[in-house]
Amino acid sequence: MTTSVLCALLALLTYWFEGSPQLPAVCWLAITGTPLVLIDLTCRRLPHAITGAMFLGGLVLLGHVALRIGETGALLRAVTVSGVLFVAMLVAAVLVAPRIGGGDVALIGAVGLYLGWVNWPRVVLGLLVALVLAGVTATVLLAARRIGSGEPLAMGPAIVGGALIALSLP
Repeated sequence: MTTSVLCALLALLTYWFEGSPQLPAVCWLAITGTPLVLIDLTCRRLPHAITGAMFLGGLVLLGHVALRIGETGALLRAVTVSGVLFVAMLVAAVLVAPRIGGGDVALIGAVGLYLGWVNWPRVVLGLLVALVLAGVTATVLLAARRIGSGEPLAMGPAIVGGALIALSLP
């Protein structure tokens, strides 16, 4: 089933980003994001090896696009957004720990690279969509008594989903 979901997601992204030089990078986000979502849902962990691959792959792919089409400003913004989001989430994790894990911090930084490539408003949109997705998920799980009020919530699906939704909007 995981393969089918990923294939459908890649088909949709290929349709939405047809002709865009950003297509390989967005597909890489989906390819690395899918196992992260599944692992986070089952184990409440976000492996740094996969999150690091998401970031480094995106950096290479977006760097190639930047050099090919002369968008070094977009690459600089993407790296800046990634760093800003990483540091902001790290501060939040220190202040609110243990509700925010190190994997969430790393994942926010990685998806910030992809969102930052587009523009700052897209970054804000991606974060807002992720917060809404996490809030709705938490509300449903609490109402269904699947989690208690003090239990941690898997944030990976909301973060990856928020980024993909924000990137896919016109």
